[in-house]
Amino acid sequence: MLRSAATECPPGLPSAEAQALFDWQTSERLLPRLRAKGNPPQVSGLKGIQACGLLLPAGTGGTSLATGLGNLTHRGEVSWYIGGIGYKHLVTFRHVRLTNRPCALMTVRDPYERLRSGFRYDTAHKRDVHHTALISHYARRRTLHELLDAFRNVTAPEHAVVMSMYNHSVASPTCRSYEDQCIRKRTPETPMNPFLYSQSAYLLDEFNGSMPSIHFLCTKNYAAGWRALLSDFGIESSAPPAYALSGRAPAASDTLPYDDADARFVRDCLYPWDTYLHQLVCATH
Repeated sequence: MLRSAATECPPGLPSAEAQALFDWQTSERLLPRLRAKGNPPQVSGLKGIQACGLLLPAGTGGTSLATGLGNLTHRGEVSWYIGGIGYKHLVTFRHVRLTNRPCALMTVRDPYERLRSGFRYDTAHKRDVHHTALISHYARRRTLHELLDAFRNVTAPEHAVVMSMYNHSVASPTCRSYEDQCIRKRTPETPMNPFLYSQSAYLLDEFNGSMPSIHFLCTKNYAAGWRALLSDFGIESSAPPAYALSGRAPAASDTLPYDDADARFVRDCLYPWDTYLHQLVCATH
């Protein structure tokens, strides 16, 4: 992956393991996704879209998609999640294929905007002792900028902790079978966070046979993506896109200021492969 000359990444970033997995030019596990992209659905209409499986990286608008589909088809949101609501962020393209679904729907977001969303969510849930939060349990940072400084500064007291969380998250989900929960064993010494999972990981698959079609919805133009999705399936409906906050309370305004240098760091050093994925599928969405 090419990185901006203006962005200096600290040692260990980007992740070498993820770099090898998510090389979009050479990875045999990712190229099938490119061949599947844009294929027309095997079955059109509501019946066709109801047969799809959802790929929903946390922080990309997946709850909104499931809510909108529930409104469209008069089914509950939870009915759209393969394996139930508890696994909604763990289902991958491999799961979709192994359950013989003809199509997959995936939400995709700019990596920096996605991390901001995750930070907002974790801030709202920082008093939940069961939630493995980016800030309240491990990084203990008040702002996203401070969290990213812990990544950038190799001498920071919590640099090792945030790097451990990143390295144990970025290559997940790593599915080997349908029964696999797509995550490595989680321990206090090896914290993980779903907002740090790579979006590209949801597209990994070693199969090279007949593939389900895949339809992307890009968060930055979600309303247009929703209309395009319905059009892909030949559905004529005035059902509007849904915007769900997953019970998220507003975060303090000073926790989420937009920072150009932070954005470049996230895109170039933490998630260059997801930056490429976003550019690849969202440039015309």
